[in-house]
Amino acid sequence: MIDSNYMISLSHIINPVSSSENEELFQVQQITFESMLKAKKYSDGENEIELCVINRSGEKDFVPQGFNVLAPLHRDIRDLVKTTKTYPFLNDIILQHAQSTAADYLVYSNLDIAVMPFFYETVSAYINKGHDALVINRRRVHNRFVDEKNLNILFAENGGVHTGYDCFVFKKSLVGKFIFKDICLGVPAVGNDLFYNIFAFAENPILLTEKHLTFHIGLELFKNWGDEVTRNHNAKEFQQLMRELLPVMKADNFPGADLNIFKRHFKWLMNPTFDYRTMFQLDLKRGFKKTRVKSRSEFVYSRKQRYLEWLVRVINFKD
Repeated sequence: MIDSNYMISLSHIINPVSSSENEELFQVQQITFESMLKAKKYSDGENEIELCVINRSGEKDFVPQGFNVLAPLHRDIRDLVKTTKTYPFLNDIILQHAQSTAADYLVYSNLDIAVMPFFYETVSAYINKGHDALVINRRRVHNRFVDEKNLNILFAENGGVHTGYDCFVFKKSLVGKFIFKDICLGVPAVGNDLFYNIFAFAENPILLTEKHLTFHIGLELFKNWGDEVTRNHNAKEFQQLMRELLPVMKADNFPGADLNIFKRHFKWLMNPTFDYRTMFQLDLKRGFKKTRVKSRSEFVYSRKQRYLEWLVRVINFKD
């Protein structure tokens, strides 16, 4: 556990696009920019917060004041496969970010992931509790808010749960341990590589699945991202990563390891972030024994309480 008076230094990076590259994402990222600036202001004086952007073009005109623009990336997916997509590689972003900042902790999130005003304060609180890495689930906000100019309206939306992970916080020293592959943004498997590296090498990682810390405008749970060429490329790179990480991974370190065998395997099988074949092998290595954790006191749902919970869901009006 870190001294609560210790000032945490965080550097948060995103990979933005210009309006000519993608008008829809360009519009959404304005919300991301503003939310990050508000969160930094909210944390003013409590922690050291640095905001960064990086892209291949090196364009700066559309980046608001308050963001550091890192040197341009030197390659994208077109350098490896035949495609018209211009997706950069996540490993290039993480490595260049680590080399460019003096911060102790790095934050990476997708450009369409906005943060709550208390985001950096909450992340710092978890770090102070002894976590050297966090993976944070986003909330999904209805598309009708895409043109909303008042971020307080967006902050007030509770939103819905999403299964994917697109916001990562980790100690910079972990980057030297991570095993990287050329997995590009914008296509499935990206983010899963960072997820597995974190739970393979971090000493005390934590997965936050239902915290109101980040949000994304759009209710979709799935899109047909990328094209066949880029999807196949990422799939091959990710499977190679799984083979190389397997010897250093332990099932005990992963979310769900403390659940009973049926529940944990169902969750690992159904969650698209998890590579089930890998998780099965890890569980086999420990003889399918669940991780023992200290008993947690939980709220006991009486029959009356369960009825009232159901009634609230039925009679409550949605906005």
